[in-house]
Amino acid sequence: MTVTDQIAPRRTFAIGPVLDRYYGAGVSTVSVLLFLLLWEFAAEWNWINIRFTSQPSQVFRAAVVLFQTPVFYHHAWVSFSEFVLGFALALVVSIPVGLVLGTSRRVRLFVEPPLMALYTAPRLALLPILIVWLGIGMASKVAVVFLGAVFPIIVNTIAGVRDADQRLLQAARAFGANQIDIFLKVLIPGSLPAILMGVRLGIGRGLLSVIVGEMFVSEAGIGYQLMTYGQGMHMNNLLVYAFVVSFFGYGLTMSVRVLEDRVRSWRSVA
Repeated sequence: MTVTDQIAPRRTFAIGPVLDRYYGAGVSTVSVLLFLLLWEFAAEWNWINIRFTSQPSQVFRAAVVLFQTPVFYHHAWVSFSEFVLGFALALVVSIPVGLVLGTSRRVRLFVEPPLMALYTAPRLALLPILIVWLGIGMASKVAVVFLGAVFPIIVNTIAGVRDADQRLLQAARAFGANQIDIFLKVLIPGSLPAILMGVRLGIGRGLLSVIVGEMFVSEAGIGYQLMTYGQGMHMNNLLVYAFVVSFFGYGLTMSVRVLEDRVRSWRSVA
């Protein structure tokens, strides 16, 4: 061993997490490709009825045609607008309400029973009432998305605040922090992972709400197109719209999950 080796130790690179990440992505990609190949050849070998299931190659050709038409983007924009407005309204309402209910026991005891009743009630059962109140336009679908997304975020925010690290709360009080400082610097950062988990759940419920709402009462949107193509047995176009919704929801959910993992790693380091 040289003098340089004794003074400056050799650097080691942590490649384990990187390899795990690429390994997981590779396994997921291979599983999707195997599923598509099995689906394609199952139709060729008459294992499944192509009239009711189609094939990936035909769905891809239908997607190429649909993506070149303005009708597709019109319906996609209608659904996207309804989802964004309803989900944004849910975020604005649910996070402050969840923080207040998590920190105030008296308010929670007063509000929690009707809140849990609404949370367990099927939101789509309220769709006829929303249609009577708001009509069949965008407002009723925005309201359905709001009702689908707001409650998971509220419930998870309450759980995140109530499960805050008691050691941090005691340390903050010991150093003379007031309630506002504790709320802003301890409770909110500590509840971020739970809030983001609620956001992930809200994304799925919000997407389901807007699609089902458009399927039953709408004149435009992806849900409306799904119902139209389903009634006409146009499986290729129906699957294109279904995959678009799935990819959009998966992308949003994974983005929030990445942010959630970063928040959790930041908390563990802190």
